[in-house]
Amino acid sequence: MPEQSTPNISLQPVSVMSDGGSHEGRLVFSGSDLVAVLAKVTAEENAGSRSRTGGWFLEAGFGPCSILMTTRPSVFPTLDEAVVWVRERLGSGLASS
Repeated sequence: MPEQSTPNISLQPVSVMSDGGSHEGRLVFSGSDLVAVLAKVTAEENAGSRSRTGGWFLEAGFGPCSILMTTRPSVFPTLDEAVVWVRERLGSGLASS
């Protein structure tokens, strides 16, 4: 059985229009495939969550990162944690070829 490789994830800075304003964001790529769009949120913007801390909100997910394929966390505390989640989703065997 071939060993599964760790997906190569890259982040590209981008401005994301969300909630009536411009937010720092990241396009998340696995190789050349766009798999997610993250937007930075403040603690005040995340006031509805249990943690009430700032972080990175999953604005959009594609393929195995789609809300149709998984329950998504509301906000990732750090970009590193978001990347770990993306790698887990891609490693789940649901990624396209």
